[in-house]
Amino acid sequence: MKVQITSDTSCDLSKELLEKYNIKTIPIVVMLGEKECYDGENVTTKDLFEFVSKTKKLPKTSARSTEEYKDFFKKFTDNGQTVVHIGLSSQLSVSYQNAVNAANEIGTDKVYIVDSLSLSTGIGLLLIDASIQAMQGKSAKEIYQRESLLAPKVQASFVVDTLEYLCKNGRCSALAKFGANLLKIHPSLQLIDGKIVPTDKYRGKMNVILKKYVDDILAKFNNPNKTRCFITHSSAEPEIVNEIIEYVKEKGIFDEVLTTVAGPTITCHCGKGTLGLLYINN
Repeated sequence: MKVQITSDTSCDLSKELLEKYNIKTIPIVVMLGEKECYDGENVTTKDLFEFVSKTKKLPKTSARSTEEYKDFFKKFTDNGQTVVHIGLSSQLSVSYQNAVNAANEIGTDKVYIVDSLSLSTGIGLLLIDASIQAMQGKSAKEIYQRESLLAPKVQASFVVDTLEYLCKNGRCSALAKFGANLLKIHPSLQLIDGKIVPTDKYRGKMNVILKKYVDDILAKFNNPNKTRCFITHSSAEPEIVNEIIEYVKEKGIFDEVLTTVAGPTITCHCGKGTLGLLYINN
């Protein structure tokens, strides 16, 4: 294809989906203490959980530099392709600005950077749509304009099973964690204007509250693009995941219900057992 769609590994698309839609990714750096690893290459979520269990410390993530983005993009532009890149929200990481800087150096007619205003498969929804547009012969500029308009319409939200990781990275206090654990409270987080915002609190067992969460989201964002949705989770219990998949499918809203497991970058910040329903709301 003349247009190459790219992202970073925070998009949480499976290898099968990346191959199917010809999407290329640059790995985000994950620091396990002093050890520098690359998401999707030499670190897994299992490694992450083992590190936290052993050290009681949270791994850190790091954006790729402008020069690294430049080298990544030039793999395609030097081959005569134009790039449309959709990565982490500009409000969550300097990745976006570093990618923009790289595009400015290569040429903004050769590399287009879309601000996803999202994370995980909120980015993935835009990437798949962009890839389909590229396959249909749309220009990079047309795809950039389309995805920039779609980005604010992405409904990306999650219910967190444990506050441990959020507390470790400073997003909640230890006292809040203590109270939440006692009361079995699970917060719901929503991407709003590219930022992560707590919106609701659920109390009870995860399989029960996740169904309530799904109902609430579908009621609140009630004009979904019915083509596809994602159920994305950070190594949640298989029984719970399967139960929610079937619950969403039974509603008969979406033509395609895709499931992915969050990689180390996203799991670093939300912890194990988080689950979200993501789709484009028209």
